[in-house]
Amino acid sequence: MIINRLAAGAALIAGFLIALPTGSALAAAPASGAASTSGTVSTSGAAPASGRAPTFDASYLGGVSGAKPERTVNLAGTWQFTPLTDTVCTGGGPFGTTTGPMTCVDSTATAKPTTIQVPGGGWLKQGWTNLSRAVYSRTITVPDLHAPQVTKLSFGAINHRATLWVDGREVGTQTTSYTSSVFDLSDFVRPGRTHQIKVLVEGRKALVGPDGRYTVAEGASWSDDVAQGIFRSAGLQVFPAVHVADAVVRTSVHDRTLSYDTTVTNSTAKTQTITLGGRLSSWNGSRWAYPTLPARKVRVPARSTITVNSGPIRWLAGTNSYWYPNVPYRPGYRAQLHNLTLTINNTMSYAVRFGFREIEQAGDHYELNGVRVNFRGDSLQGANYDNIDFHGRGDAYDTFPGFLAGGWPKAVDNYLRLNYSGVRIHQIPATPYMLDVTDELGLMVQDESAIRGSNNRENFITGRDTMVKHVADLVQRDRNHASVLRWSQANEPQVAFFNNPGAGPAFDETLYATVMKHDTTRPISTDGDSADLPQHDNYTVFCHYDGFSFGQYTESVCGGPAGKPHGQGEFIWSADSTPQGMTWFATATMRMREQGASDSRPYTMLSAWSSIIPGVKRTDMRLEINYPQGPYPIYGEDNLPDPWKNPTLKLIQQAFNPVAVIDTGFWNANKMSDTTGRWPTTPSVIQPGATTRTLSLFNDTFTGTQLNVTWKLTATGRTVDHGTFSTRIALGAHKQQPLTFHTPATNQPLHLELEVSKPGQGVLYRDTTTVYAVAS
Repeated sequence: MIINRLAAGAALIAGFLIALPTGSALAAAPASGAASTSGTVSTSGAAPASGRAPTFDASYLGGVSGAKPERTVNLAGTWQFTPLTDTVCTGGGPFGTTTGPMTCVDSTATAKPTTIQVPGGGWLKQGWTNLSRAVYSRTITVPDLHAPQVTKLSFGAINHRATLWVDGREVGTQTTSYTSSVFDLSDFVRPGRTHQIKVLVEGRKALVGPDGRYTVAEGASWSDDVAQGIFRSAGLQVFPAVHVADAVVRTSVHDRTLSYDTTVTNSTAKTQTITLGGRLSSWNGSRWAYPTLPARKVRVPARSTITVNSGPIRWLAGTNSYWYPNVPYRPGYRAQLHNLTLTINNTMSYAVRFGFREIEQAGDHYELNGVRVNFRGDSLQGANYDNIDFHGRGDAYDTFPGFLAGGWPKAVDNYLRLNYSGVRIHQIPATPYMLDVTDELGLMVQDESAIRGSNNRENFITGRDTMVKHVADLVQRDRNHASVLRWSQANEPQVAFFNNPGAGPAFDETLYATVMKHDTTRPISTDGDSADLPQHDNYTVFCHYDGFSFGQYTESVCGGPAGKPHGQGEFIWSADSTPQGMTWFATATMRMREQGASDSRPYTMLSAWSSIIPGVKRTDMRLEINYPQGPYPIYGEDNLPDPWKNPTLKLIQQAFNPVAVIDTGFWNANKMSDTTGRWPTTPSVIQPGATTRTLSLFNDTFTGTQLNVTWKLTATGRTVDHGTFSTRIALGAHKQQPLTFHTPATNQPLHLELEVSKPGQGVLYRDTTTVYAVAS
């Protein structure tokens, strides 16, 4: 039967009864079953026997930092599962069925009560395609500390709204998007006793408003294949009644100081006086001269939570203790990281791993540790996979091996080896584990919320509160990660060809204020269409597809306000899965670098080389607008055995190299390539005799301003002229310089070979692709 979706939540269930690791993320091993993605997808709403499905339980996904429970109980495994509501949403705007408001029809779920695996990637992963509401249930036995305690039920992620009952008593409701849901059970359970819990979960189709738009930050409006229900983890966490609930570290390179805030909870009925202590250590095992953190006597009132501010404390370790990205790329690099261990009465209560670094928006550019940093990278879109690769539906970051312990470190190394300096985690937030790895390997990250206006399917008025909460949750979760250097508060909230309800400067300002409330240490941006907020000097907007250049070559770094960073956050799509578009990754980025772009992010490498994420053969980056022959990428796991010999990927490496030197006219003349993606297509024609060419030189590194350039002009392998010169270029800067050589009269092509080195660093760049034809 068709049911009333406004009354469905409580009415349908009214009578129904039913560990944070430490150490290296790179050393984490997948839990049993975590690498398996087998399963059957149902399109009717009925699910396969879930007892055969893997749980995808991997405790390391929760990250190395956080509160330390006294006892934990892993609740991964088989839960009772009662589907309540099936929902089918249809609709479409001017750009196809994935845009514009939807019409959603609810009906009583056809599937009978059964079992489901938790976390298991959520219910979509396990075959409930049309499900929008369901109840999870099981019994729990609460550990007894034989002392006053706090008992919490922690879910790594629930999409989206969860209401919890214990023994029929309602505990509360939380609405989240890809971040954790934690319920305090202390007033509802007794230590040592067994209790019945049930969780009503309402997915995003249950949270579509009367106007046909989502009222939550749902991550990927165009895709049905994103996690719904409980995923990532589930467990009981038991803490002493007085414990550290949260902590945040702030570092200042300018002042060479460390500060940290500690949030302490006292759940007892009496004021407690505790000794709050802390100590610093090196994650890398280095012997730094750490400052001693003073122990403090702290009074915590009864049944209250307080925040204790510590610092600023003088940082005694030298500049080698600072966190830097792996730029230029060095195999086996590990960034410098530090551990802050917080104790109550000498008992461990909280662990934070952090990097000592400082990022700021300095006028028209960014500076990391006082040095200009130019971002060159890409956007990682976790929803852009089809079920051929992932063998079922769900959240790739939690279930696909390429994002787990066996694959994600290799993926990060692939990005860095391409000479990417950073990646925007686009639309679907990364797992804490993924950020642990980028912290360790030195890949800079732009952390983005799941708020998306591109498809005209989110209502920023009715969904405002849940979206603001989502941004707050994300910032508080990720703010201790060294690699997270910028916040992207939303993706394309104000699109020119859509009327997104509630979009505009007021909404952007609300999100900005939310980020700043929880973290003032990083620049903030909106990625894509939106008006700038000129009153904030740490905020900017990075345009997408300047001039509606979808599927076209562009080298624009966009207009925008003077005195703020410029660049382009997405370009090339939807030609990015064509050979020519793949070459534009290199040529367009190089032209943007020549114009001083602070950020250049062609969209997206997954469309061109999908197996940059290990194990991926194909992705669902289908080209709805210009290239309907999609969806497959050019290169996947099955047709690119050695990517580092591929000429286009080698060209991208050259274009993204932080220390590079190019013949400006030659690169500009060949920037369009051709439909086969060839490089180069046309030699530059030069005259015999003295020839002067203009070189562009780049120094996007963090040390060493002297560049030593060696050049050689060859014909059929024979050197006809050569030379060296040295020049100084400020860190993060570029310059142009003439190069004069003697051109012989010949009918053979001439090749200019260029090499750049730095004192003490060796050769950092080598190129042999520049070719000239001599005029007769």
